[in-house]
Amino acid sequence: MNKVIDIFKTTVFSTEIKNDLYINYFKNIIKKEIKHNKNTYVSNVGGFQTQKFDTVDDKNILNDIFIDPIINFLNTFKTKKKFDIKLSGYWINCNKKNHYNKMHNHIGNFSGIYYIEVPKNSGKLVFQNADLLKSYDNNYPFIEDANAHSNYSFDVKKYQLYLFPSETLHFVEPNFSNKERISVAFNLTFE
Repeated sequence: MNKVIDIFKTTVFSTEIKNDLYINYFKNIIKKEIKHNKNTYVSNVGGFQTQKFDTVDDKNILNDIFIDPIINFLNTFKTKKKFDIKLSGYWINCNKKNHYNKMHNHIGNFSGIYYIEVPKNSGKLVFQNADLLKSYDNNYPFIEDANAHSNYSFDVKKYQLYLFPSETLHFVEPNFSNKERISVAFNLTFE
């Protein structure tokens, strides 16, 4: 009997959270940070990246954006024991024309990106296959399965949230729009 066993695959969870109050909350934060020129340079090339924030004032935002989606994602896995989930930090990225986020990974157990402004032609979110033997991608013309490719990209849109294991290498392509692409990135840890 033939059997396919996926032993090393990366699972990405995606959901849509349409709430303009939340969008405005994050936009107000980045406006203040830009006004006070509090730019940090971690993965951004050009653009603006805020400092890391450890807390969220609004409990609804904490639960709806950060905690509830990871609980839904974790329900797709078998877990060994009960644990608490903690937001270990978030920051906001603002990329203007030709700005991007270079390949990087995060710390923690899972990480996420919530897109709050995504103009047309503002770049895809791209995940790198952890199997370094697939780095030449010569399977692409023949096999449609993402497990056979060196990377996988998402056409992102406003209100979309992506969750993934923190160590997963990823980058965001350059923004070729004349408008800003804005996203909230974050890390979650288990205790």
